[in-house]
Amino acid sequence: MENQKTGISRREFMKRAGLTAAGAGGVLLAESALVRGLTMFAAKPPPAGQVPLPGNKIPQFIDPLPVLDLNPASTTGIPTVVAGANELVLNMHTFKANIMPSTWAAANPGYTGTWTFGYRVGPAAAPGLVETNVGPVIVASRGTPTRIRYVNNLEASANTIHWRDWTDQTLHSAFHQAKGEMMPIESDAQLHYDGPVLAVPHLHGGEVPAVVDGGPEAWFASDVPGTAPISMDKGPAYYSMAGAAANECIYTYPNSQEAAPLWFHDHLLGGTRLNATFGGLAGAYALIDPDLDLPAGLHPVGLQRGGTTDYLIPLVIQDRMFDTNGQLLMPNAGVNPEHPYWVPEFVGDTIIVNGKVWPYLTVEQKRYRFFLINGSNSRAYDMFLQDTASGIKGPRMWVIATDGGYLDAPVLIDPNANGQQIKAGQQTSLMMMPGERYEIIVDFADPVWRTLLAARRVRFPLNLTLRNTAPTVNGNPKASTEGRIMQFRVSTVAPTEDTSYNPASGIPLRPPMVRLAGVTPAKTRFLTLNEVVGAGGPLEALVNNTKWSGLRHGMNPGDPPIPIPGSVEVPPNWLTELPEEGDTEIWEIANMTMDSHPIHLHAVQFQLLSRQPFDMKAFMAAYDMAFPGGMFMPGHGPPNDYFTPNAAGAIGGNPDYTPFLLGQPTPPLAYEAGWKDTVIMRMGEISRIAVRWAPQDVPAGTSGSFPFDPAAGNGVYVWHCHITDHEDNEMMRPDQIQPKAGAVRDFEMGTDF
Repeated sequence: MENQKTGISRREFMKRAGLTAAGAGGVLLAESALVRGLTMFAAKPPPAGQVPLPGNKIPQFIDPLPVLDLNPASTTGIPTVVAGANELVLNMHTFKANIMPSTWAAANPGYTGTWTFGYRVGPAAAPGLVETNVGPVIVASRGTPTRIRYVNNLEASANTIHWRDWTDQTLHSAFHQAKGEMMPIESDAQLHYDGPVLAVPHLHGGEVPAVVDGGPEAWFASDVPGTAPISMDKGPAYYSMAGAAANECIYTYPNSQEAAPLWFHDHLLGGTRLNATFGGLAGAYALIDPDLDLPAGLHPVGLQRGGTTDYLIPLVIQDRMFDTNGQLLMPNAGVNPEHPYWVPEFVGDTIIVNGKVWPYLTVEQKRYRFFLINGSNSRAYDMFLQDTASGIKGPRMWVIATDGGYLDAPVLIDPNANGQQIKAGQQTSLMMMPGERYEIIVDFADPVWRTLLAARRVRFPLNLTLRNTAPTVNGNPKASTEGRIMQFRVSTVAPTEDTSYNPASGIPLRPPMVRLAGVTPAKTRFLTLNEVVGAGGPLEALVNNTKWSGLRHGMNPGDPPIPIPGSVEVPPNWLTELPEEGDTEIWEIANMTMDSHPIHLHAVQFQLLSRQPFDMKAFMAAYDMAFPGGMFMPGHGPPNDYFTPNAAGAIGGNPDYTPFLLGQPTPPLAYEAGWKDTVIMRMGEISRIAVRWAPQDVPAGTSGSFPFDPAAGNGVYVWHCHITDHEDNEMMRPDQIQPKAGAVRDFEMGTDF
């Protein structure tokens, strides 16, 4: 079937992507074969010794949602710690969590918890059984640095988490680096990694020096050995302040940016999907600003009612698969022989929130504030609330913050909007892709919603379902499983006067944010998102048709790889994105794949300017002709010299897309119109973002600088797709901010970090 927006069929896309005689016995692989390769990975053989437990066999809405517990060592809630001047110790441990529903556990007496990874706030010993592996939640204050000692005590064996079964040593990854090899070892292609568990923590959305960003090559090994030795216990970009043991790093975050709902997770090269979004190494980082004048009733980490504070409720939403023993199961049968264990896009058949399978939360008829994180590998969530008994949607929700902080004013999401309202831009649901965060307020006494209930004579108590309608590579979610996220049980107690902040009032949340639209850019970059297809489906994904290393394959077999012309070597990689500190740039990114991608830039928050469809079929033809011989060369860097401007004056090495544009650019959705570090870039569209390589609050049109040298220690950041299955297989590139000469710094390497 031809895509109406791009004018290109999946069959033609496969042909364009290089699936020819080498991959399909001399005949173009049928479209149905690709679909089989992309769908229902659960049907493929699971790791040895594991029998899949279908999601529809797991009870729903049995156990309560874990919420914040101000005890940092809590084993029943989400451990929460208020960061201060003292060093915080976070141990990475392997332990058991009560992820499965209690009724399922009672019916399966052999179940004593699900083995998982997680961060724990001291002490050094791994915890016993806990209710959730999610967390901790760290509350940090703007202007007060947070120092964290991360300790890698992770362990993986046949008796614990099945992590080793998920590893694929054919990917460019930390696993071969640990063995002293810069590239995958062909003889290891069918073997799983057998050394100690490797990890590196990343503060996602943090405005931090590159050396403490937790980049993919800054990994360090656990003190628990594997079954085979390694020759390197630290990655080529490893950094720590003095005083760290061999299995530690000490990072200090300046907390200089605006208040924002950040999070932290593992970022291992070639293993982020294993450690973070599936294994469990993820927590929340709520950065507050004590000097920000919030409206009455809004607390920095919750809602205020007189002298009472209701703390915000994190909702870390993820999908998983389990085996019949209640253990994590990640399908590891690749769709192409080149990567025997890598699955292009993992989607699970079970939804967990805050580390619990399909939990419930009991709520009163009042307002609540939620901190949403999409922590899944690849699954998007398109969300709204609904009373499934009556079919009535609602209550409404209000978005108050994006990845990078508060919006200027709340943005309404109304699932009952009429056609005219929708045409005018009213959104009926909240869409999130992996890596995105939003803060929302839901009023469970919403008067508009209560009117709908009264008209249908629906009475309290109500059991509301947080619904999900976002499709995946497996198609639309099943309404009875992946279409449900969690349940809200609304009390029968009649509402009383709610003096907390009412988002329906429209009262501004903050002084107007700095807007970058209209600023004359120092550079415009035109970049691409590419997919390379093999015999069974996706083989790898790329940003700007460039490998992680920045090296092109030679033109002939046996030729040594060569750097992209004009690129700069920052060992061990070659870089093309080298922005100047203080500059504003426009990045225009053409999605030439058959998927939407959440693109994430480290170091900065940016602003989405617009999206616009383009004739993908026609543009691909022009793109192909720009390569030597007029044929697409996967991973060969862009077709032209990166630093020679195209006809539109944009660098990036790609042809001008202007002749191929369709229709008019559309602005960001109202709830996206704030600071973002991760944004959805849809297939067949040009997404335009304004990136200012400086702090958020520097006035528009001026330069500015960070309080730290962003390239201290020759450190680099990265930009990548946050579908972690993609970023683990080449859809990621390092970049380096070039420091401004003469900038005044008060956060110095070796002293402060």
